[in-house]
Amino acid sequence: MTSEEPFLTRPCREYKDSYIAAVYEYIEENLEPTWHPEILSSRFGEFLEVMRQAETEPLAGMAPATTYWLIAPGIGYVGDLSLRHHLNDSLRRYGGHIGYTIRPSQRGKGYGKRLCQLGIEAARQRGIRNILITCDDDNLPSRKIIEANGGQLLGRIDNGRGVLTRRYWVYDDRQCADY
Repeated sequence: MTSEEPFLTRPCREYKDSYIAAVYEYIEENLEPTWHPEILSSRFGEFLEVMRQAETEPLAGMAPATTYWLIAPGIGYVGDLSLRHHLNDSLRRYGGHIGYTIRPSQRGKGYGKRLCQLGIEAARQRGIRNILITCDDDNLPSRKIIEANGGQLLGRIDNGRGVLTRRYWVYDDRQCADY
């Protein structure tokens, strides 16, 4: 990481170019974006509005969630975090309160650990005391990130995709999870 600390911000126009550049990186990894870069270029305001609406008016079956971007000085967008306000049945099993992604060109530089740490802080500010974070069993970098941020392995479950899901709790020191 650079000498200046990366920080969380809500998605905004200021980091549009670096975000779109990251979407191209995700496409090169064969990850299908929700919004294609050409559409983002011309309809970025609409994209931002859709993310804001997910906080209070999520799509059917989805939990309300706030999206944050991790910004590194001199780079711009390096990753994003989805903070789910509460857990529905699916999130309780496979998704958790926090989901995060680091753009491919910025992986292995400590940004994932920082993003997870800031996500835990944001969850606590929302009043979420015990935080569930999950990852695929074969995702060693994500496992290390979660464990470095205090994640305690609850167990592994079959998610029906051919790889187990690891479920971690990051407990509030003042209480333990009820489930």
